[in-house]
Amino acid sequence: MGGRGRRNVRRRRAEHRGAPGAPRPESSGRFPRAPGGSPARRLGLVAVSGLLAYFFLAVGVQFGGHEVRALGAAYGWSGEAGRVTVTHEAQVRREVRCYGTFDPGDGPAREGVWFHSSHGCAPGRVVGARLVDGEETWVSTTLEDRAYEVGAPGGVFGSVLLLLVIGLLCFGLGGLFGLGAAAVGGGLALEAVRRLRGGQSK
Repeated sequence: MGGRGRRNVRRRRAEHRGAPGAPRPESSGRFPRAPGGSPARRLGLVAVSGLLAYFFLAVGVQFGGHEVRALGAAYGWSGEAGRVTVTHEAQVRREVRCYGTFDPGDGPAREGVWFHSSHGCAPGRVVGARLVDGEETWVSTTLEDRAYEVGAPGGVFGSVLLLLVIGLLCFGLGGLFGLGAAAVGGGLALEAVRRLRGGQSK
């Protein structure tokens, strides 16, 4: 009976050690694997997230800067001052745009400038305006030179709306990818420090 009782005690102890939720002893000198896969895989994730963060933030800064300059020209505190002679209207995708020739007064005139005015697009009109040079970005609306009539700019609401939408999208995604890269990279660095300290303590 005594031998049978000892066998039952040993069996219950073995079942307790294998039960779900029961603490299991860890071997000394080893660390549990962090979630997210191998270090190489996590390094790749950091690199991809970092590149995506840089891309979205760069697009947001470049496009946002251009649109802010355009809004400044619309209200008279940025852009090159001059005069625009309205020449024609043109259908561009789903909108009708007004175009004219911009004359800075002290340099060569620039033709085919996208003209923004709240007073219509009658050919032959000559009005004071401010010019914003076009530049290549990931958003096609920044490619054309734009001029805004002084005191009566048009298209300001659309520029503000586009600035908010693109800005929130780019800076939001860039911030998320940046935080992800920082979190995974910080975890890798912390794990490396722990392993180094564990190796030195042996």
